[in-house]
Amino acid sequence: MRFWPLFERPLKPGTMLAGGRFHIHRFIGKGSYGLTYIAKDWNTGTDVVIKQLRRRKRHKPAEVAYFMQEADFLRRFHHPSIPSLLAVFQEKEIPFLAMDFVDAPNFEELIFSHHHTYTERDSFLLLTKVLHVIEYVHSLDIVHRDLRIPNILWDGTTISIIDFGLARSLNAPSPPVRRRKKEHPLFRELSVRSDFFALGHFVLFLLYSSFEPSSKKEKSWEEELTLSPAAKHIIRRMLQLDQPYISVAELKQEISLLLKCDR
Repeated sequence: MRFWPLFERPLKPGTMLAGGRFHIHRFIGKGSYGLTYIAKDWNTGTDVVIKQLRRRKRHKPAEVAYFMQEADFLRRFHHPSIPSLLAVFQEKEIPFLAMDFVDAPNFEELIFSHHHTYTERDSFLLLTKVLHVIEYVHSLDIVHRDLRIPNILWDGTTISIIDFGLARSLNAPSPPVRRRKKEHPLFRELSVRSDFFALGHFVLFLLYSSFEPSSKKEKSWEEELTLSPAAKHIIRRMLQLDQPYISVAELKQEISLLLKCDR
């Protein structure tokens, strides 16, 4: 049995990778599968994102395969809102991916650091933009399965979706269920419903950005937020409290009707 250190040290700034092509600038975070860095690509002079497979995953063939699957998905994608894959390489038998760097804040930063607020209309307009991208992903029989606010970026004009490390093919066998503590099983379900469920929470984060609590009593989102009946209906279906959506097209149609009524 192997016991990996509790703290995995990221690569130091200045580290050179892929025969000197990539120069690490800084470590920016870690996820389920990878440590992520901003680096310079000396071939183009541009900043890129480097993802390094985590130590605890490297000696498990299935986990290595999932890491490489992200590269396969990125090769298949040809969409302006999804980063392009630039390179796949190894250093000292450690797998790495290099992909486009998207210079835009994510919604976690926009809400909690920049204190942006969003009305009901703002929230559903942004959701529509996200759904345009997810509709493309679903058309390839792929589900993202990790559409949290850190993985959705917005520069004021363009939505970008990043981190396909937990994405899976809808045609693949159901993966083992591995959830974070207190995580709802629908977040990881191998179904388009997983993405709708996650985006229901995305919309709630946007709507709560302008919420001011009037009491310390804990209430449900339906009690706390002042929403139109149509907005509540859509969110309830996304969260699968009512009949779930079966396609992006169906969800977009209901959002379109909501936005027309809100003019």
